[in-house]
Amino acid sequence: MNVNLDKFTDKGQYKVPEGYFDTLADRIMANIPEAPKQEEKKKSAKIISLNTRVKIAVAAAIAGALISSITIRLYQQDKKLADVNEAKTEMTTNSETYGEEYVNDYIDYAMVDEDDIYKYLSEN
Repeated sequence: MNVNLDKFTDKGQYKVPEGYFDTLADRIMANIPEAPKQEEKKKSAKIISLNTRVKIAVAAAIAGALISSITIRLYQQDKKLADVNEAKTEMTTNSETYGEEYVNDYIDYAMVDEDDIYKYLSEN
């Protein structure tokens, strides 16, 4: 099988017009339709990354723990002070009724020491 390749060679049959590639980009861009203008922006949901959500959750947990511990501590201090005040009120009432022996027994039972008494007297 002998094939004569000379008849398939380019003999100038196809020629590119002069300046064809110089204006090709402009012609292509002219044929592309312009994107429609969006007059109103659509409301989109705000996206918060998972990392940011974790940071916010940790900060909220720390703040909640801090506020809870402060509240509990203040409540305990108020309760202790109220108990001491109640005990001292009872002691003064009972000292008039029952005498010194009862008051001393009550102070020992309530575990009220001299520092608590001095503190109470200095505040009032």
